[in-house]
Amino acid sequence: MSKLVKVKRLNTWTFNLAQLATIKQAQATAIKISTGPIIVGGGVKPQTDKGSTSGYYRPDWVGGPGGFAEPNFTDPNTGERYFYLHYRFRNGAEGMNVGLIMDLFRRYPTSPHYVMGVLALEADAIAHSTHTVVAALRRLLAA
Repeated sequence: MSKLVKVKRLNTWTFNLAQLATIKQAQATAIKISTGPIIVGGGVKPQTDKGSTSGYYRPDWVGGPGGFAEPNFTDPNTGERYFYLHYRFRNGAEGMNVGLIMDLFRRYPTSPHYVMGVLALEADAIAHSTHTVVAALRRLLAA
């Protein structure tokens, strides 16, 4: 005979905390990937007060099927706040997660050229697909 198990929480959504970064970390990483030796996406756009054009930004959050709140974290020892930040690049790419970029550098500490090369390819692919979609939409609207 099978034994029944009572489930306490049905919605147990987890979040990869590596996706979070502080504002200072976002600024420092933006400088690193914008100055080379390999410049990612033509460089991170400058920081502005306008979220729709700023170089790093907090994207609109959709909590998924669990409807959970936007992830953030405050370090109890330092008081530093960590946010779900993303970059916007000069080549038109956007949406690359700051924390995951930092995580790549942590995973390959002796291979920064490799990390920047991979990031540059990703930013170029995002920009290309963005430009392709925009061009297709313009053609549709013109027809």
